[in-house]
Amino acid sequence: KWEKQGWPENWADYAVSKMALNAYSRVLARHYDGKKLSVNCFCPGFTRTSMTGGQGTRTTDEAAATVAKLVLLPPEKLTSGKFYICLQPTKIISKL
Repeated sequence: KWEKQGWPENWADYAVSKMALNAYSRVLARHYDGKKLSVNCFCPGFTRTSMTGGQGTRTTDEAAATVAKLVLLPPEKLTSGKFYICLQPTKIISKL
């Protein structure tokens, strides 16, 4: 599935750091629950950057526009403690 979308096959160190970031985001979301603050993780999709060797299915402008849409949502319209891919909360990952 990932390879068909152009993602690298093995980035274990990157994946572990992202898993830790997701876990910490969930901890912060619980800590700030009820305080009109959303804490989430976001993946813009496979974006063309220097990290990806200039390859990817999205431009940096597209990725930035997507994150801006999420950031500008009021907390009551954005579920906290989730992992978002583009603009959609990902059910599989957000249930960790």
